[in-house]
Amino acid sequence: MFKRLITLFKLGRKLAKSDALTIVSKFNKPPLLVTVIFKLLSFSFTKKDRSYDNLSEGEKLSNSLASMGTTFIKLGQFLATRPDIIGDGLSKELESLQDKLPPFSQSKAKKMIRNDLGDEIYNSIINISEPVAAASIAQVHKAQINDNGVIKDVAIKILRPDIKKIFNEEVDALMLFAFIIESLIKKTKRLKLVEVVFLLKEITSLEMDLRFEAAAANEYAENTKNDLGFEVPKIYWDYTSENIMTLDWINGVSIRETEELEKRSIDTKKIATDIIQHFLRHAVRDGFFSCRYASRKYFCK
Repeated sequence: MFKRLITLFKLGRKLAKSDALTIVSKFNKPPLLVTVIFKLLSFSFTKKDRSYDNLSEGEKLSNSLASMGTTFIKLGQFLATRPDIIGDGLSKELESLQDKLPPFSQSKAKKMIRNDLGDEIYNSIINISEPVAAASIAQVHKAQINDNGVIKDVAIKILRPDIKKIFNEEVDALMLFAFIIESLIKKTKRLKLVEVVFLLKEITSLEMDLRFEAAAANEYAENTKNDLGFEVPKIYWDYTSENIMTLDWINGVSIRETEELEKRSIDTKKIATDIIQHFLRHAVRDGFFSCRYASRKYFCK
């Protein structure tokens, strides 16, 4: 219990010292009790950090959430997909939380690959690059492997070191916070905050075993193998474990990069139509679809 309180205090202080409450207040005024708690937590005898003063609201909120760890980064990622709630500008700023976070070092990544896959598999991997993308739970490196005599470009996804321990500590603290809020403010019981945090824990825990994602990708590939214009990267199981996932490297342009798509004379209306048709086909025909490939990870080849 004491450890949870300490973690909760640290998270609360980081959030309070940021401009998060000011930004959120523009959309929905928080209760007086919450405002008072934030004022107390933000009190400091040291000078206020002025490095954030020249940043936009979105950059301030993004930096604050990124500094608070996995759980709050996940919250920011969700908000980035909801411009209807927070507006287009703020939503655009929060997109950096999806794949542009500070990475951990290449040496740590190589050590994790060796520990998880063994020396023989590790030594068969060629040209492991510096991180090319980093998100809240994992980061990606480009590399090459010898697949039955054919050298193939692959993406190696690696969980962040100690991410499971860090996430469990944060979510346990949030669970305590949700329980306290429900106990003190009776009106919040209808929001079922404890259940929401528990659901977040269940969903994110699955993301922290990359074998589940690899298995889902395999099933997705099997379901869609005859669908023209749709391709799922191949999973390489000899190079995959609980903390490591290796799959085909796909060159492309993110659907979010509209200016680049226009430069390449790619029909964005056709892309939008294809996405909807594939999404409905997979959901209705197969009863199975992947938000990861069907939304923000959809690429134009």
